[in-house]
Amino acid sequence: MTDRPERRDRQIERRKQFRKARIDVLQALYADEYLPGRKNEHAPFPHDRQVPDQSGDLRNRLWQGIQEQKPHIDEVIRSLSSQWSLERMSRVDRNILRIGTYEILYEETIPFRVSIDESLELAHQFSDPEAVSFINGILHQVGVRLNPGKVSVGAPEGLEVTLNNRGENDETG
Repeated sequence: MTDRPERRDRQIERRKQFRKARIDVLQALYADEYLPGRKNEHAPFPHDRQVPDQSGDLRNRLWQGIQEQKPHIDEVIRSLSSQWSLERMSRVDRNILRIGTYEILYEETIPFRVSIDESLELAHQFSDPEAVSFINGILHQVGVRLNPGKVSVGAPEGLEVTLNNRGENDETG
């Protein structure tokens, strides 16, 4: 069965391309905040870099969707980060949270676990080590509280994710 290694290699390459798409979006969101006068909503990405169609589509969907849903996304993040105001968070962390929150709430084809894992990879690469658990906690709550159906898809059989009376995650199995 020589097809399996080739298939695995294609999957790895595709994953790398999707990660690059998320990095492009993170950098564009950061630049948009850092240089507020720079409004380039339709083409914030480098034109000289070729990207495969699927990852280019993801990149464009994420960018456009976050722009359209930013007030709602920011309100969700604010409501779940009671100890931190959005403005107090670093630009990198805030924008990683925007990407992850958008994926969890609006990208039906991206599994919950993938959204979390990819956001944490961005945090490992671009943020402080302490931010990783903060980002994980916020994004987990986005899924559990606002899109529990997505959280349960792909969960181990017999594991039920519910909220207790304080709105915290209870995992039973």
